[in-house]
Parts: sequence; structure tokens; C-alpha cells
Amino acid sequence: MLHKKVTLVSSPLLLALLWQFRDEPLAVCTCISGLAGLATWCIVPATISTFKRAGLSGADLAKPSQPLLAESMGVVAAMIYLVATFLFIPAQFRKWWSAQEEPSSAELAANTPSSFVFPYDRLGEYLSALLSLQSMVFLGFADDVLDLRWRFKLILPTIASVPILIVYYVGYGVTHVVVPVFMRSWLGAHTVELGAIYYLYIGMMAVFCTNAINILAGINGVEVGQSIVIAVSIIVKDIAYISSGNPEGEYYHLFTLYLLLPFVAVSSALYYWNVHPARVFVGDTYCYFAGMTFAVCGILGHFSKTLMLFFIPQVFNFIYSAPQIFGLVPCPRHRLPKMAAGSPLSPSMVARIQREVDTSDASSDDAGPENASTGSASKPEPSMLTGLHKSISTAMMSFARSRARRSSGSGSDSKARRTRPRGLRANSTSVQAGVYLVASRTGLEGAKPLGLFILGMYERFGIADIERNHRGEMISVNNLTLLNLVLVRCNRLTESQLNNRILLLQSFNSVLAFLIRYRLSHLFYF
Repeated sequence: MLHKKVTLVSSPLLLALLWQFRDEPLAVCTCISGLAGLATWCIVPATISTFKRAGLSGADLAKPSQPLLAESMGVVAAMIYLVATFLFIPAQFRKWWSAQEEPSSAELAANTPSSFVFPYDRLGEYLSALLSLQSMVFLGFADDVLDLRWRFKLILPTIASVPILIVYYVGYGVTHVVVPVFMRSWLGAHTVELGAIYYLYIGMMAVFCTNAINILAGINGVEVGQSIVIAVSIIVKDIAYISSGNPEGEYYHLFTLYLLLPFVAVSSALYYWNVHPARVFVGDTYCYFAGMTFAVCGILGHFSKTLMLFFIPQVFNFIYSAPQIFGLVPCPRHRLPKMAAGSPLSPSMVARIQREVDTSDASSDDAGPENASTGSASKPEPSMLTGLHKSISTAMMSFARSRARRSSGSGSDSKARRTRPRGLRANSTSVQAGVYLVASRTGLEGAKPLGLFILGMYERFGIADIERNHRGEMISVNNLTLLNLVLVRCNRLTESQLNNRILLLQSFNSVLAFLIRYRLSHLFYF
């Protein structure tokens, strides 16, 4: 297997580099992150059967065959991440532990900073970040196992964010915000003290980040993919700031790097197994883990407003989904896109339909010619597929067979391969690769008047596909998610194409965020 060979070759190299640069915390963090990524790459497939035996599995509803995949595999990546960050603690503070010079009595009496005084405040910030992340991983896994209600999904991230809020209050405590230029004449001040409102804001940001990624989900790879794009964008921001040579605030950018480098490593390895065609599901555990990682970085790294710029697609998806989330429009349990009509079937479904059609044909032959002409003799046994149902199923089976023939080639050799069940299974990937997705819909029976008004506004802006009856009344609408909206605008896409569109949109948003933060902010703040 590729992942095993790469791990065997890369691990000794990373360990050698780790020892060579053991005095450089950022280099140590990079090496540990690489090792964590390799561990995730190997451990995830090794634990698939264990999770399935424990009942942690679910059907992939966007595939014709609906294969059963292991769920909650995000907990594997999260646990490896926590182990990596725990092991990094000694390296991060090694220079203070190995220092030979002790602070003078004058420095201790005057409480002046010294390069040899152990930074307990930094250790407290790092440990509080890990405590919040560990709590969120535990709560996310509990959600996967117990299927918690939505109200708990709002409360639990708030509880998990308490450690970082306490550390922020004790160590930093800044609760004022700079007023934009055009508002300073109204307020008569350059800054406004928010007090407890600011803590409410950053607490709500933790709740939003953890649930925003969970809401924008439903196809292979999209949860992990969007998280990787956001994390890499923040890493680019931090590296650019550190490279500028400005010592002010450098520690906070390093703090963010120490948390995000291992996150990107384990997420990239998990993405390999979760991208289309997925072999595992990441579950709510990963979504909560990723969201809390970003929240911790934004709060303790002191860039919470900039973080929201990277979450613009998630903010839009939340606002767009609000009518269904808050019960103004009927909300089905699963709002993921559905397979388009005429999608190819898996070989196992083709074989099942063939057996049903053969049974139906045999029953018709047994009826005899007299039954066909007069209909007075005894009627045949009813089959599973009759009438229109039989015709549709036969057509779908023929379509799937033609797809399999095109993908397997021509000639006697390919014909021999097609007659073997093993050959049919070999074509399942190519068959599923040709499946197109379209936007799923929901009926509007029982929709609130306010919900219908909002849908009307969506329709005017061209972001909702509403079906009306002959009286002009709304009867159905596409499910209100960004995934379905992209399908409404693009008509239909394969699952891989849809995932790539979402990640391209997320990447474009990162470029826009950099433009707003570093090129347009001077128009509002100076």
C-alpha cells in the first residue's frame, strides 16, 4: 500500500530532522506535524473494521449502491492531533527549562521581564487551548454516538470554550474595539469599550465555528476540504507576518502556527480517505474539532474579526439556511443533494433487477397463450416488477450495463470480464464516478408566512428554485444549503465536481479576505 511505503520512508527522515533542529520550536512542530499526518494516514484504514464492528457506520446516500462506510473517523485524526500537541509542549518551552542562568533578585522584586523567567502565562494559554479542544472532541464523539439534539449542539461548544475565555480574561482582558472612521463623528471616540458584550461575542464565535462547518456538509470531502483551506489561509497570514520582521505580536502568530500545523497534517491525511469516493465518514467529531481549533486560534491569537473573513462562505450558508434551521420552512433530516434521474446503478443492483425481470418474464411465459389472448384462464403469480415499473427498471439496467461495457473496453476479453462477478465489482468505481447530483427539494406544506416571504426574496435574488402550482402558490423549494444552491446554478454535477467547486469558492474567499484585511482596511481604520 502506498501510505505504508511512504510512511516507512518518511518517518526516519522526519525523526532525524526532529533531532537535528530540536532547539527550534517551529521546526520541531513541523516535524511532529509530519509524523502525526503519517500516523493518521496509516491508522484510519486500520481502524475501519473496528468502527464497523462497534456499529459506527452509515450508508453513503449519494452513491447508487449506498455502500456502508465507517463513521466518526474524525476522532482518530483528533486524538492523534492531541497526542502531537501534547508531545510538543516540552519542545515549545525547552529553552527556559535548559537555561542555566537564574533571574536576579532585583528582577524578581521588580517583576521585570527576563528571558529566563518561565512564561507561565504562555503555558496556561496553550494548555487551555488543548483543554477546550479535548472537550470538544469528546462532545463531538458523544454527538456521533448519541445523536444529540440541536439545542445541545449550541450549549456544548459554549461550555467547551470556558477555559479559553477565562485565560483571555486573566491574561489579556482587552474588550474594546476600534470604531470605523465613518462612525467616529457619531460616537465621538476612536474606541468603544464593550465589556461583557465582547466575551459574549467571542463565546458565540466558538459556537458558530463549530456548527458552521457541520452545517456545510453532505458530500465526500467537503468538511475536511474547507477546513484545510481555512487553516492554510491562516498559516499563510501568520508566516507573512513573522517574515516581515515585526516583533510585535509575533508570539501570537507562532501560537497559531503551533496549533494549525499539526491540524493541517492530520486533516490532509484524513482527506485522502474521505474525498470521493470516500472510504470513511469523518462525523460530527471532526466538524466540532475543526471549528473549535479555529475558534481557539482566533480568540487566543487575537484575530477574531479577521477569522470571520475566512468564514464568509460558512456565514452565507448559515444565513441562507436560517429559514429551515429555525423552522420557518420544513426541514428534512437529510438535506444533502440527491442523485439525478438516469444515474447508473451499481453492479449488485443491476444483478438484483435482472433477477426480478427474469422472474417476471418467466411468470408471463407460464401463463400460456390462452391467457394472453382471452384473459379468462388462471392468472400468473404477481411479480415484483410489473407494468411501468418493469419498463423503467429494465431501462435503468440497460443503461448501467452500457456504462460498464464502455468502461471495460471491447472484444472477447472484455466480454469475458463482464461475465464474471469480480469484473463487475471492478467497474463499480467507474460507474459511481458517472453519477450526477442535483439539488434536493422539500415541500412547503406547513411553511410559515415569514418563511414564504423570505423564500420570495431569495427567488428575486436568484438563489432559490421555487416550484409553483397553476395558481402561483409555492409548493416546493430546493433545500437551503450552499451545496444545493451550487447545483441549482449549475444544473447538475458529479460529487467530485461539486466538492471541487466548493473548495474553489473557499479558496477564492481566502483571497478576498486577504484583500479586505490588508488592502481595504485602511479605508475604515487608521
